[in-house]
Amino acid sequence: MEDMEIITMYFERQENAIQETENKYGVYLNTVAYHILRNFDDTEEVVDDTYMAAWNTMPPTKPGNLKYFLSRITRNLSFDRLDYKNARKRNALFVELDECIPDRQNDMESIWEAKEIGRVLNEFLQTLDRKTCAIFLARYYYAYSIKELAEQYGLPERRVKYLLEKTRNSLRCFFEKEGVTL
Repeated sequence: MEDMEIITMYFERQENAIQETENKYGVYLNTVAYHILRNFDDTEEVVDDTYMAAWNTMPPTKPGNLKYFLSRITRNLSFDRLDYKNARKRNALFVELDECIPDRQNDMESIWEAKEIGRVLNEFLQTLDRKTCAIFLARYYYAYSIKELAEQYGLPERRVKYLLEKTRNSLRCFFEKEGVTL
C-alpha cells in the first residue's frame, strides 16, 4: 500500500491504518528502536507507542514522508525510554557529537538556530560519499554500535572509528564555514 493511502486512512480515522503501517514499516521501526534500546520488550512497547502517536498526530499533521515521520517518532520515544531507564547510555553515544553540534535551549532564537543547524547538516551530508554518509547516519541517527558498523560494512572497528572522527571534524569545519556558532 502506498504511503498516501495510509495517510488518508489516518485522516479518515480508519482503524486499519495502524495495521497497514505495521505491515509496511513494522520491521523498520523495530530495527530503529532496537538499535537504541537493545531490549526487545522496550522495543515492542516503543513501536506500539509510535503507532498510537501517529494516530494522535494525523490529523492535523500530514507528513511529507511517512517513513521518516514514523522513524522520528520512534527515535524520540526510544530516547525518552532510554533516558528514563538509564540517561548515561544516550549521553555516551552522543558525546562524540558534542563538539560539532551545540546544545540549545527552547526559546524562539534557539528554535530558529536548531532549524538552521538542521539545514546546514543536511547540506553537509550531501557532500559526503554514499558509504561515509550511510555510516555517519547509521551511527548518529540509528544508534548502531561501532562493532555493528564494522560488521555491516566489512571494515575493521578502528577504521570505522577513524572515519567517524574524520567526518565529525569535517562537520565542525563545515559548520564554522557556514557561520554556525559552536
